[in-house]
Amino acid sequence: MRLTRLAALVMMVSVVGLAMPAQAADKRAKPYSRFCKPSDLVGTWRLVKFSTPHEFKDSHAPYLLPHQMFQFLKGGSMKSAHSAIPLPDDPTKVFQAIASESSYMFAKAGQVTMKAKGAETGEETWHCVTIMEDRKIEARQVFMKRGDLVMTLVGKNGEPAFTRQLRKGGA
Repeated sequence: MRLTRLAALVMMVSVVGLAMPAQAADKRAKPYSRFCKPSDLVGTWRLVKFSTPHEFKDSHAPYLLPHQMFQFLKGGSMKSAHSAIPLPDDPTKVFQAIASESSYMFAKAGQVTMKAKGAETGEETWHCVTIMEDRKIEARQVFMKRGDLVMTLVGKNGEPAFTRQLRKGGA
């Protein structure tokens, strides 16, 4: 149990550099990220970066599939597609075939709660950060473009469970 918490803490510290708004010591420095606002989330997004040190118990969890697309609508509804094979380029074709809809809401700045409609299961809470300028992190082989989102799923005990990078339109 202690090892799991230690691993979660180490992951949180490493994710903070990517998925938390930049807090510059020098007030004149321009932050490279900020907490998402509702207007940031609206649109169609594709998974860009797929890498996490966290291992899910269910190897069939949709988070683990390499091809993902998300559609967030202004009214708070959303759809998502997860696939082992590449998804069509046209999001209209992808989301036409998806009947199930989910909802999302901002609990506070940078915190998005998602719930499948009609689902008896709980909600998912995600920390969401908008990238404000292009940034390359050589050590982690990560490239984030201005406008990308970095979303971190919050686990049952508040620990980061999974992180994903999304890019509007296409990857």
